[in-house]
Amino acid sequence: MISMGSAQDIMQTFANREIRAHFSPFDGWECQRAESPATRDTVFLLTRDVRGKKESIALAVSFDEEPSVTALAGIAAGHTGRHALKSQYLLVPKEANVSSVPGHIRVLSMNTFGFSDGELIWLTKKKGVKHYTQPEMPAKAMAANPACEPHAA
Repeated sequence: MISMGSAQDIMQTFANREIRAHFSPFDGWECQRAESPATRDTVFLLTRDVRGKKESIALAVSFDEEPSVTALAGIAAGHTGRHALKSQYLLVPKEANVSSVPGHIRVLSMNTFGFSDGELIWLTKKKGVKHYTQPEMPAKAMAANPACEPHAA
């Protein structure tokens, strides 16, 4: 029997691609999943060696419209002193409400998921996909031109 993956598995696959795009293995980053029993957010511990010293950061992936930083706080509490985290990141879909995220946590927006009308949507490049509306630019005053000009046949 072939078992199909869940939507959560696919979403995590896209999240892993986003993480690799920001923290490339070519730059020495190693990504390990960290335990986060307190929340449903996935947490990763990224490390690399820089001039003989180990640099560590925590990154939480949230698909919530109003993401929580509880998972990051939990992992940061376990890394103090010499093993303190250099920084903390939160990977969220575009248009997520990050107003309650503290300033010391860097927010990264996903290119593959976003919120539209309160719903999480997949931002694909395929036909028929819902795109975000761009803010309207003020119209410049110009002479009126016909929308279609007839051409000689």
